[in-house]
Amino acid sequence: MPNPSVIGREKVALAAHRAALRGLELPPPNAAPKGTFVHGFLLPFSLIAATLRDRQLRGPYLRVVLLRGLLVVLVGVIAVAGGNVRSRGRKGNGEVGVVVHRSPDRAKPANIHVDLPGLKVDIDEKEEKAAVSVLGQSVPVNDVAHAAADAPSATPEPPGLVLRTWGHVADSWAWLLGLVAVLSATEFVVVLFSRRWDDWLSFHASRLAAIRPEDDTPKTPKLALDLGWLYRKLKRRMRGYVVFAAGLPALLPLRLIPTAGGWLFTIAATLWGWYWLGVFSAAKSAHAWADEDQALSPVPIRTLNERLSHSTVFAPLRWYGRAWARITRSVNPAATTFERSPAAFLGLALARVVLSLPGLYLLARPIVPVAAGRLCAEVDPADRFTAVRGSG
Repeated sequence: MPNPSVIGREKVALAAHRAALRGLELPPPNAAPKGTFVHGFLLPFSLIAATLRDRQLRGPYLRVVLLRGLLVVLVGVIAVAGGNVRSRGRKGNGEVGVVVHRSPDRAKPANIHVDLPGLKVDIDEKEEKAAVSVLGQSVPVNDVAHAAADAPSATPEPPGLVLRTWGHVADSWAWLLGLVAVLSATEFVVVLFSRRWDDWLSFHASRLAAIRPEDDTPKTPKLALDLGWLYRKLKRRMRGYVVFAAGLPALLPLRLIPTAGGWLFTIAATLWGWYWLGVFSAAKSAHAWADEDQALSPVPIRTLNERLSHSTVFAPLRWYGRAWARITRSVNPAATTFERSPAAFLGLALARVVLSLPGLYLLARPIVPVAAGRLCAEVDPADRFTAVRGSG
């Protein structure tokens, strides 16, 4: 029977996950719609649904998610109420608060002192002091001198509807980004102290994915400050930046192409970034690192080195290719695993981007490593990571 088309395989994957979201078990790794983008994208959502249905895991899973979520929401409310999350405001005419007009021919300086609940005004022209406070917040004061006391002040024309609408959208977007940053930072701190609960949940959720857990026994769930994990996380993040930047020199010649060079470089750099997002999505599971001794360099590096291995004309490129291979050697196992099923791991990478939003991140954090392990099990040539349904 001929293999179905790419669209046909994606439809099969979509149907399988629709059934899983409705309550059916995921098929075992050897019967899964592997190698499809839809399968990789929907897999963490199906595993989240399966975890919520499981009688043994539903309670601990919800307690961990809800307690973490309440802490994050509490910090977010405090940040908003304290004024720590606010839009930057628009520059120019939109930032004018109070305008004080001074007339140079006035015989006696004017003094204004108002002290009411929520409003304080202290303007003294003699001492050149001007301060206005509304509800405890200082208001900008612009001191303007006029040649004549009766000269009418110029009234700026209000901005048009389009500019006003765009200004409100920009302010709201800046406020939203500030809130997301505060919530994301809070989630990171909460996870730093409670990540062992994620390891415990991941161990038992592996049973729902029909794969072997990464550890032989579940870790004891408890609150602890794991500085070793923090160090490894920062080290991996820096390694990700390094391996991405190491490939940019190979893309620079695209900028030499007239007219379209800038666009081509941007597109190539974006694709290169997604390649590594897929690699590090596979790397979320320890199963992706099982073949460290047999792992090969990523395909772009391997191809460059093979074509230039005997070239003397392009000796500088050959030296660059060798240096490039050494820089990325530490991630070769994960890259090899990714290249066995790039579409599925890219789907998982996109799911990780969606699930990185505050709230969803707490829901998905113990599940994403299981989803990555499941994709690793589906493409493992030796079938080492598949578990019998109900084991673990």
